Amino acid sequence: MKAVREKLKEVIDPHTGINIVDMGMVKEITREGDKLKVVIKPTSPFCPVGNYLIQAVKEKVKELGYDAEVELEGYLFGEG
Repeated sequence: MKAVREKLKEVIDPHTGINIVDMGMVKEITREGDKLKVVIKPTSPFCPVGNYLIQAVKEKVKELGYDAEVELEGYLFGEG
């Protein structure tokens, strides 16, 4: 999963300009068959860029040849 973590360093938080890995937002990466599950904990439960983070992570994981399920831990606005 090291390659996935490295790829996710390309996802930059638009508010801080820092990647989500170095910010400590990536909490878990697991493989479930052909899919990866990525758990991210935004810096705030009201993070205004939650949907952006979900999409950006899915796109980066897709570049590695995987589909991803992205869960935002502690996020109050949900995925929709």
